[in-house]
Amino acid sequence: MVMRQPTDSRITIADTSGELRIVIPGRRSLFVMCFLGFWICGWAVAEIMVAIQLLSGDAPPEGELFMLAWFSIWTIGGVLAVYAWLWQVMGKEIVIVRGQTFKTRHDIGGFGFDKEYDLLQMRDLRVGQVEFNPFNFSSSLQLWGIGGGVIAFDYGARTYRFGAGLDEAEARQAVNAIKQRHRCSHASGVPRSCD
Repeated sequence: MVMRQPTDSRITIADTSGELRIVIPGRRSLFVMCFLGFWICGWAVAEIMVAIQLLSGDAPPEGELFMLAWFSIWTIGGVLAVYAWLWQVMGKEIVIVRGQTFKTRHDIGGFGFDKEYDLLQMRDLRVGQVEFNPFNFSSSLQLWGIGGGVIAFDYGARTYRFGAGLDEAEARQAVNAIKQRHRCSHASGVPRSCD
């Protein structure tokens, strides 16, 4: 019998006097990377061929409107596939708690999208179950490792999620660090560090 060794956490937690920063690397899937890479090559060939047809006027007049609609949808699908592939290769989520601000960032090579929340308005930060809802855009991107997450919190009348690809133990580490920072920063109404 071989005894399994404990694995190291993939997340990085840095708690300084100015901020708490948690870096969560995206979950990598060799299958998804290869599949998307192959699909993007085929997408690019079709994208170029149809663009050339439309720009040169070689498209049949009765089918030009259909080709233009198809080209638009195909372009959007390709952009999403390229984004998902880049996320698989080098994506990471960055969580920053600074003062009363809670920020999540989906970062790919220094570029990304930020979402900012008032930390005092956040309720019930928790490790939850990953839910899949095909009618929710963020939830439907979970297959590609982009949307949703195992960490949830309530903000107003809505629940938000982050930490896609985290294991339960890693998610608990992140939640505990955020709760500790929030409790310490606002215990006296002035940001301070806890010992």
